[in-house]
Amino acid sequence: MAHSPLHYERLRLRHLRLLQLIDEHGSLRSAAAELNLTQPAVSQMLKDLEFAMGVPLVERSVRGVVLTDTGLLALRRSRSGLATLDQLVRELDAGQTLSLRIGTNSALMYNIIPEALRRLNVGQSETRFQLKTGLVGDMVEALSEGNLDCYVGRLDWDQVPTRIARLLTYDPLLETDLILICPTGHPVARLDTPRARDLVGWPWAMPSRESNNRIVLESAMRSTGAPDLTAAVEVSADPNGLINLALALGMLTCVPRVALNEHANARDFKVLEVADLALPSIHIGFATTAELRQMPEVADLREAMLDAAKAWIAGSEG
Repeated sequence: MAHSPLHYERLRLRHLRLLQLIDEHGSLRSAAAELNLTQPAVSQMLKDLEFAMGVPLVERSVRGVVLTDTGLLALRRSRSGLATLDQLVRELDAGQTLSLRIGTNSALMYNIIPEALRRLNVGQSETRFQLKTGLVGDMVEALSEGNLDCYVGRLDWDQVPTRIARLLTYDPLLETDLILICPTGHPVARLDTPRARDLVGWPWAMPSRESNNRIVLESAMRSTGAPDLTAAVEVSADPNGLINLALALGMLTCVPRVALNEHANARDFKVLEVADLALPSIHIGFATTAELRQMPEVADLREAMLDAAKAWIAGSEG
């Protein structure tokens, strides 16, 4: 099937919404009802869309219709565009003020994010900023779906699905390490050279099981042959919350060093240097889609993040 420029020029917004409805309902009849069209009209829309793209987008069977692999790729691309259009409509309704939607990790809310926004003169500029924190997987998914304009935080490429990775661009910002801490009065803090087994049996304030930090910690513990740790409290995507809980409840916890460096109570904790436990570094970066990278406001934010990261690195080394 050859690509048809004529059909491409005739595409409308509802052609893209059709892919979304087919994926949700698996039925052209249901899609037609959602679009308030007849089924023959929707079938023709689908033909026009396939002619425009030059590839089959759906597979038909007695059970209904499903998107092909190419159809799923087209859906992912169109979903991002549709979400961007929806955001544009909301901004126009709100008075034509642009809002940048930034996904990030809570660990960066004490330093990198505020410094970058300060450099952009937030409050004086016409751009508004919407910040959302969460787990890495959720943030990356939201970025690929068009529900975020960029993501600032940890990104392990071997854990990013290929379908998402090929949509993204990435700039490294800084490198930090994952550290184990406990209140200075904790029994483990009194050990000169604690080992992995010394961490077992004590209550921990832990990230959720879906957190990359917890996955890395538990994997490292298993490699030493030590038993599983006891997660007395779990907190999702909030290193600062983990620090506060560990301090208040006398527990051990695991956080990125970038979260501890700026914490008001950092002097009340001891960083544990565990002889037989190797925790890998955490790479923090700026990710966006190829399309949004050229947007002036996103480009300005990217430069501000790079400058803020350089300032933080210089301050940490000093």
